[in-house]
Amino acid sequence: MLNMRKYINKLLHVIMRLSPSNYIRVKILKILGAHISNDICISQNFFIFDAGQTDLLTIEENVGIGPNVTILIHSNPFPSPLSKLYPKTSKRVHIKRGAWIGACSTIMGGVTIGEYSAIGAGSVVTKDVPPRSVVVGVPARVIKDLTRLANF
Repeated sequence: MLNMRKYINKLLHVIMRLSPSNYIRVKILKILGAHISNDICISQNFFIFDAGQTDLLTIEENVGIGPNVTILIHSNPFPSPLSKLYPKTSKRVHIKRGAWIGACSTIMGGVTIGEYSAIGAGSVVTKDVPPRSVVVGVPARVIKDLTRLANF
């Protein structure tokens, strides 16, 4: 029975990734156990590498996620010999309200994206992002503080 659930979850991930409907993507994430608010927009090709631990993902309200975004909750170097040095891990990802994640960005496990922050397209986020900031690059770094510019 456990294997059947595993295959159903994998199938749900594929459907979520390919679905043309934001509504379906959000519903599937909720079914998989993610903590998702209703008022969000997730573009196509959203990929979560979570090894069945989708519950480690939290996305708050008013979040926009561009196309081809990847979130890596789980990491496992197996079968590389490096797995002896770097054991598999699973870490939470929390995207706070009002955040915007640009196309083709990657969010690593253990990261919190602060409220009303923007992640530039193609960025790799390896550390927490402060609230009301813009981060870009590989690895992503803060390039702008939006505190004085934004009225939200």
